[in-house]
Amino acid sequence: SAAFTEEQQRDGADYNYQHVDRAEPQKEGMSVFALQDGAVYHTYSTYARGTEAFMGVYRFLDLAPWGRNENGLEFPQAWWRRHDEYGNG
Repeated sequence: SAAFTEEQQRDGADYNYQHVDRAEPQKEGMSVFALQDGAVYHTYSTYARGTEAFMGVYRFLDLAPWGRNENGLEFPQAWWRRHDEYGNG
């Protein structure tokens, strides 16, 4: 994932090769590195929807009648919660 400092969240940051005015604490992102002859090379990065190929549940949701049902949400994937963010109700 891509993580942002409190300063970046407040003042903006670069994400997905563009500037965002207010960054969320974490966003989707993946990078690939290779080690060769003692040097580390950054070989690939993808962000936002580009990471979906690695999240198998989306393949099933996209087959469902209403898909991800993200219409009307504050932002796409607003329905998604980390394990420690579920409410009691």
